[in-house]
Amino acid sequence: MRFCTYHSICDWYHPDYPMGSPRGRSEKPNPNMPRYYEYLKNQTREIIENYGPLGLMWFDGEWEEPWTREHGNALYAYLKDIQPDLIINNRISKGRRGMAGMTENPELNAGDYDTPEQRIGSFQKGRPWETCMTICRQWAWKPDDTMKSLKECVHTLIQVVGGDGNLLLNVGPMPDGRIEPRQVERLLEIGRWLDKYGQSIYGTRGGPYKTAAHLASTYRDNVVYVHILDWQNDTLILPALPRKVVESSLLTGGTVNVHQMPDTIEIAVARRDRREIATIVKLVLDGSASEIEPIAIPSTASPEDE
Repeated sequence: MRFCTYHSICDWYHPDYPMGSPRGRSEKPNPNMPRYYEYLKNQTREIIENYGPLGLMWFDGEWEEPWTREHGNALYAYLKDIQPDLIINNRISKGRRGMAGMTENPELNAGDYDTPEQRIGSFQKGRPWETCMTICRQWAWKPDDTMKSLKECVHTLIQVVGGDGNLLLNVGPMPDGRIEPRQVERLLEIGRWLDKYGQSIYGTRGGPYKTAAHLASTYRDNVVYVHILDWQNDTLILPALPRKVVESSLLTGGTVNVHQMPDTIEIAVARRDRREIATIVKLVLDGSASEIEPIAIPSTASPEDE
C-alpha cells in the first residue's frame, strides 16, 4: 500500500489566501496570492521530501477564482520535478468539468487523471479516470448517515472498473479517529466478495463491451468477464465479438450456456444460478481482448428484438 495525500488548494483560514470562511464566500482585506502560492509550493515540497516518495497527491479546491490554470500547471511541473513518478489528479489545474470530473482540453490543463465525483464516470479508455464516491451520503462522518448497501457498493465497483476507471470509496473517520463499526463491516463484506470474485476486477481493463445499467465487462489478456447486474430477459443477447469464444464458465458458480452467432452472443443461466449482486460469466477467447474496439450494448437486448 502506497502512502498518498489529499491537499486542499484553497485555505480559507490562511491570511494570504483571498477568500475566507464559510465556503469562500467572503474576501479578505489584504490578500497576497503570490505569497500564498509560494507557501503552497513549500508546503507540498515538504510533504514529498519528508514523507515521500508518495503514491499520489490528490488536490481539491481548485474551483475558486484566485487559483488559475497558470498556478496549477506550474505547481504540477514543480512537483513532478521533485518526484517524477508522482501521480497528480486533474484538480491541480482548471480543466475539470464540474462534478462530471472529466478534463476539458487536457493539453492545456495539467493532471494525470480525471475525477468524476459522486457518480460513475463514462466509459473512457483514452485517459485514466477515478470515481470518488462516499460510502454514506457525506464526505465527513455523520452520526446515523445513510450507508450504501453491499449491492450498491459492489455494483459501483463493477461499473467503474468496467468503464476502465478506478474507484476511490471514501470512508470518513469519527472524531476519535476510528472508522464507524458498521462501515468497517461493509468494507469487510466488499472484501469477502472480492476474495471470491476479485479475479474479474483486479488487474483488468474495462471492456470489450461498454457499460450499461444492467451489465459491465472486464478483461485480462484473452479472458473476458461479463458481469450481469440485472437480468432483463431469460437470455442475455450481446453484440458479436470479433474473436471466437473457445471456453465459457460461471465464475459465481453453476452452469452457463453460451452460443456464439455471426451477429450475437447468447448467454443463458438458470435462475437458480443467478446471483443477487452479480452473475459473472467467464469467456475465454482465441486471442487478446485488448485488440477489440469497445462495443456499445443496445438499450434493449431481448431475443424478440434481434
